[in-house]
Amino acid sequence: MSTATLQAPIGAFVRPPRRRAAIFGAGFGIAVGAGSLEAVVVRARPGGAALLGSRTIRDFRIRPAAEWGAELAALLAEAGETGLAATVVLPREEVIVRVLELPGVADKDLQAAVELQVETLHPWGDEEVAWSFMRVRGAGVLVGLVRKTALDACETLFAEAGIQLAAVTFSPSVVYAALRFWNSAPAAVLCFATNDRGRTEIYGESEARGIFSAEMPAHAARPFAIARAELRLAADFAETELAAVLPALSDGSSAASPLAWAAALCGAAPRAARIANLLPAERRVSHKRGQYILPAVLGGLLALAVIGVFLVFPELDARRYRAELDAAARRLEPSVLRAQSLEKKATAERDRTAQLDDLRGRSQADLDILNELTRLLAPPAWSSSVEIYPDSVVITGEAEQAAPLLRLLDSSPLFQNSEFVLPVARATQGEQFRIRTMRRGRAGRTTP
Repeated sequence: MSTATLQAPIGAFVRPPRRRAAIFGAGFGIAVGAGSLEAVVVRARPGGAALLGSRTIRDFRIRPAAEWGAELAALLAEAGETGLAATVVLPREEVIVRVLELPGVADKDLQAAVELQVETLHPWGDEEVAWSFMRVRGAGVLVGLVRKTALDACETLFAEAGIQLAAVTFSPSVVYAALRFWNSAPAAVLCFATNDRGRTEIYGESEARGIFSAEMPAHAARPFAIARAELRLAADFAETELAAVLPALSDGSSAASPLAWAAALCGAAPRAARIANLLPAERRVSHKRGQYILPAVLGGLLALAVIGVFLVFPELDARRYRAELDAAARRLEPSVLRAQSLEKKATAERDRTAQLDDLRGRSQADLDILNELTRLLAPPAWSSSVEIYPDSVVITGEAEQAAPLLRLLDSSPLFQNSEFVLPVARATQGEQFRIRTMRRGRAGRTTP
């Protein structure tokens, strides 16, 4: 099953000066990393943007959410924008990004055309996914897909931190929109950004092949060569850091976190910078309406100058027609409510059955994991917590020496590719460790 977030396919192609008039507001962007959060608050105007504040939240996954949420709230308070909702960019490794070519498909049919291909765009089988899309160059459509469990976990985490969400998106979407925030699209661009895990994400555009997005373990020449070939760029076309190609601040400088900066720009003027929003519409929090007062006043004056008295009578007729529709809707309301109630009950029963089937299949395998860890982690080594996921296990504990544990775990027939999630820390009796080890025969990554 999959859930879709409909993204209006037009709007990103509006060119100055009409789009510049809609750039009026403040934005709160957050880029989620493996172990840290990068947050940026900006104020955008038609002539440029000012950085109101930025903050890096380290080790947010192991700290209480309320603690680092208070730090972000303090950042908003210092910027004078306490009512802002955040535009969150998920880690690139959690999102599958696809570019579809759909020539001849009208905007009104784009949602259905993408939905027909969703099941073939991800490797997660019947697992429920959330997805969204946006128009890009030519006939291209940028599609992002994420496990629904990962999206729900993100919402829960920020809810616990007290941070409201206006959008949850992915890096190519915000980069594409930010490059067009004030000016027209560049003819060609090839840039990269490196995250806190040392992985490099490549982003490119060209008039020949539209958009390119990929992630690699480290900065290397071959992936850039592949990107140039895909984009039909010259072999000597130079790659550039992402921060250098994004719009600069009003003073000419750039923000410390380019993805958070791009997300903040898109959040400051959502009508001018359309992005693919994975968050369902009913769970999005709008920004303060005060930032739209000036555009609303100007639009109202323009509308009054165009609308004449001859529209009054059609409006009265429309009101009468709406009243008749409301009366018909009230008559049908009891039947609709009964149908909705039955659907909710059926959905709850299906979910409960699926959970029971999953638990029944996992119980024996999880016991085998615990037995194997008990055998491998012999005293004086001990574990304080063991987190078992469908494809991996995360172990937290203490040992006289933590480094040999990686080889010890990989020697087991149940584990492979063991690595430290956090740096080893000295303790009174030895070394504290947190290790992630992959379960043999399992594919994918679902651990946080």
